Order: sequence, then C-alpha cells, then structure tokens
Amino acid sequence: MLGFTNLAKNYFWSGQVAGCLLLGLASFLIWGKISWNDPAALISPRLFTNITFSMQLLCYCFAKITTLALGFIFPIYVQTVNQGSVSLAGWIMLPGAIIDALMAALAGRLLDKQGARLPIILGTIASLTGVVIMSVCGMHLSNLAIIFLYSLYYGGYGMCFSSLMTSGLTSLTTDNHAQGNAIFNTLQQFSGAVGTALAGTLIALSQSNHQISRSIATAIGAKWTFLVLTGLMILNLVLVTIFVPRKKH
Repeated sequence: MLGFTNLAKNYFWSGQVAGCLLLGLASFLIWGKISWNDPAALISPRLFTNITFSMQLLCYCFAKITTLALGFIFPIYVQTVNQGSVSLAGWIMLPGAIIDALMAALAGRLLDKQGARLPIILGTIASLTGVVIMSVCGMHLSNLAIIFLYSLYYGGYGMCFSSLMTSGLTSLTTDNHAQGNAIFNTLQQFSGAVGTALAGTLIALSQSNHQISRSIATAIGAKWTFLVLTGLMILNLVLVTIFVPRKKH
C-alpha cells in the first residue's frame, strides 16, 4: 500500500515505491509459504486455488479501484478544469452517492429473487457505459455531465459491488466464509489505495508538462485515467460473464 500511494510523488524505481513494493511482495511470498500447509492459518492461501472465488474477488477489486480513482479525479476536475468551488465539487458528488445507495438496495432484492448474476452483470454494464463516455468526452466534461456520468457509474457499482462479495463467498464452503470475508475486506482497502495512486500518478504526470495550462493538463490526465479504467471495466465484464454462476444461490 505504501508503494502504490507513493507513486504519485516518486519515480517507480525509487526506494519509496519499488522498495516498498518489493518488500510487500517478499512478505506475501513468505506468508504464502508458511501458511500453505498450516491448518491453523488465519487466512489460508489455498482459498485462491478456487478459480470462481478468485476471479470474482478480482472483479471486486477492479470495481473498487475504479470507484476510488473517480472519487479522486472529479473534485479536482470540477475545481481545476471547470473552475468550480470546493463546496460545488462536493455537491456534484452527492447524487452519485444517493444513486449508489438506492441501487444497492435494488440489487439486494434482485439477488434474493434472481441470484447474483443479474445485478452483477447489469451493474457492470452500467458502470462500463459511464467510464466509456468519460473516456470519449474526458477533455470537455461539464459539471452537469459529471453528475450524470458519476451517477451512472456509481449506480452500476452499487448494484454489482456487494453482490460480487456475496457471490464470491457462496463459492466457498461454509467453514471458509470467515476467511473469505477477511480477504474481501482486506483487498478492498488495498484496491482503494491503488485506485487513488493510479489517478494521482496519471494526473501528476500530465501536470508535469508546463507547456500547457494546468487546467488542460488536468483534463488530459483525467482522460488517461478514464481510458485505463475503461480497460479494467471491460475486463471486469468479461470475467463476471464467465465466472459468476448462473444458478440462483
């Protein structure tokens, strides 16, 4: 997490980034080796051999990365590109949060009646549609367009996010649900750090070009981020289509 959050201010090969990432990777490998054959392990790495669980966990992480990246970008975009105030940036984000809560409730009802696949796929399609439009219009997003597109994305996120966790856990045996829940919640925090670092790094990289105005540089960095997030959401849609079970749980 330290490595990813330092990406916005340091070069990749610096000790603050590469050093932290290598330390984290080494720790991860040591933990895996020690825990693999430990019947009393707090979290068993053997859970990751369940491909259905792992792929839905990956989709869950991609959704969180995208959400935190957008939550980082849009307040900056409103203030720097559209010359809005700090309070306006906050109010523009509010409708998306409301839509998220409403869609999460709807997703719960759909999950109970139809299973997890329907809300997950519908939500992923809605979120993908939002980031695709952001990518196309990334240099010229009005405040009204941001409200609409963020609400579209966040509504889809509300439908699929909790449903992905529910569906992923049901692919495990009951005895492993506690460990699976711990994995989901831990990687949620990690993914949030990655999403913020991704957006911050791309915007900082664009703003380092002093030959253009700061507002244009910010819009370019935002567009780059939207394109990366579009790639993640396309992969997300492919994975959920393949790995989310069709049967009702």
